Amino acid sequence: MQITATDPDTLKSDAAHDYGTCTNEVEFAQGAGIEDLNVETVTSNPLLPTDRKWAIRFRADGTVTIVLGMRDCGRGVFSAYFASLLTARLGVQSQRVRIYYSATLPAVLQTPIPSPAVSHRSDISPVASAVADTIEEMCDQVIERGRSAFAAMAGVSADDVGFDQHTGRFFVLDRDRSGNILKIAETVRDGSPIMTEFTRKLRRTDPSRD
Repeated sequence: MQITATDPDTLKSDAAHDYGTCTNEVEFAQGAGIEDLNVETVTSNPLLPTDRKWAIRFRADGTVTIVLGMRDCGRGVFSAYFASLLTARLGVQSQRVRIYYSATLPAVLQTPIPSPAVSHRSDISPVASAVADTIEEMCDQVIERGRSAFAAMAGVSADDVGFDQHTGRFFVLDRDRSGNILKIAETVRDGSPIMTEFTRKLRRTDPSRD
């Protein structure tokens, strides 16, 4: 596991990341106005600190950081498990996930290494289980924000948008149009997509017109 001392402000100022292209990938132009996919919360669970923000943040370098408003839980022993929750819920590759313990002094940003042993809720402590609940609740919020953003880009109702947790893809229910969660997060980081030829194609309901 890579551990680096860092400052909270560095999580907001990373270099742009080139995602590359994919044949079936929906690509969007950046603009201003749609809510981004970052979420923050203050947990009320008595097992967890309630005086700090907990968050999921999509960074410009293509990584996703889980900010935990607590000290390093078990000296990092649960970090891989926490990262796996985001991978399972959002379809983000494990190597893109970072864990940030904001109450550890100095605060640290970890790059968890996937564990060959799969942890289950019955195997972890009550505190770690409470953290897992908070992460999963934030993932649900991210999915709903992503659903709304993708619906606005595609010109459809949010009710017409599905999400595949395994691949991290939002898609119009007719399956003709889709977009990866990281691509959508990149787009809405600075706001709504500018209406370009590509986004106009995305809004077309007849794929034969593309």
